[in-house]
Amino acid sequence: MSARPSFPRRIALALMGHAARVLPSARAPWAGAMQNEIHHIESDFDALMWAAGCVLAGYVERSRVMSVLDSDVARALVALLIGGEALSMLFATVLTAAWRMHDLEDAAFLGAFTPGDDYRRFIPLMDATPWWIHALWVSAAVLFVVSAIQLLRQRRAAFALFGAAWILGTVGNLISQSMPEYREAFAFPAPMFLRDYFIPAVTALVPVFIAAALWAHSRRSPKIT
Repeated sequence: MSARPSFPRRIALALMGHAARVLPSARAPWAGAMQNEIHHIESDFDALMWAAGCVLAGYVERSRVMSVLDSDVARALVALLIGGEALSMLFATVLTAAWRMHDLEDAAFLGAFTPGDDYRRFIPLMDATPWWIHALWVSAAVLFVVSAIQLLRQRRAAFALFGAAWILGTVGNLISQSMPEYREAFAFPAPMFLRDYFIPAVTALVPVFIAAALWAHSRRSPKIT
């Protein structure tokens, strides 16, 4: 009677089974070869590492034949997220325009959505921000909107447009954040989890999710333009 495999070896075998199930049917020979190979690996640790690598390879291959944006509902939801990115890019410009046009009612309304809930703390920053930074943000917003439209039309260009929009917006944000007026406007006496950690984390992760979904979809979309 053969000895029962060790616990790490059993985990490795379970991972290998999962990798074989994840792989697309067209890669069935790969699955068989990987499962055969693990039986020739003597070290349990090496077998575990091999199996983990096979699982990763399996998911990579699976991502090439599937997309989270296959359904109309998913595409619409991601298009809405892209629209949110466009609105985010336009926020500072619209607030600045309201302030400079002396539309204090709208400025106060928009200021309620800013950290501190008061637009007046941003007046020095709005006065110091040059027009060309606003031009970067507006251009980014336009590209975001076009990207969303291209996504709804299932065009591969959606990913490239989103990437270009993100780059333009990020450049504008980085330049703005380097200004002394920005640091003064966003200086608060005490840290807050929601304002200082949660919202920035979500703000950073949402574009990553959108870009990953668009990239996967662009590899499968039959339409090029």
